[in-house]
Amino acid sequence: MQAPDVNFSDYETFAFVDPLGTDRAGYASLISRQLIFSIRRELEMLGFEFVEDPAQADMLVNAHTHLDEKIRAREVADPLMGPTYWDYRYGFYTAWPSYSTRTEVTQYSVGTLTVDLIDAAERVMIWEGTARNEITEETRRDAAQAIDRAVAKMFEQFP
Repeated sequence: MQAPDVNFSDYETFAFVDPLGTDRAGYASLISRQLIFSIRRELEMLGFEFVEDPAQADMLVNAHTHLDEKIRAREVADPLMGPTYWDYRYGFYTAWPSYSTRTEVTQYSVGTLTVDLIDAAERVMIWEGTARNEITEETRRDAAQAIDRAVAKMFEQFP
């Protein structure tokens, strides 16, 4: 989402806010470090220059993550075949099938990543990108790759 009156050609440099929204009390988390790497790469590919000092930047970058626990329930049909019968004319045959239903309930997590670009002089948000994905065992094992893919996909929507 972009602020309506923003011209991104007016911005040349960017820096990250300190502390980043994903940092923990007093230290940078592993997620924060991966986010900084991925976001910096995407912004530099778009032509923006990274500066260490936020006071020297035209644009500030912040990132937030949120995890939602969800429950999925669905009805599943279980076919039941009736007993088998023997008839001397027809041989073996069964009664028509009947169905019973059961409910399958599964719990899953959905992660949301939000990246904010802020006008450093005015202190107003000028762009917000959001990515959502179901968190699986694979994304937990390789969080760096999942973050990298999410950030790259998010910046495909950048104006």
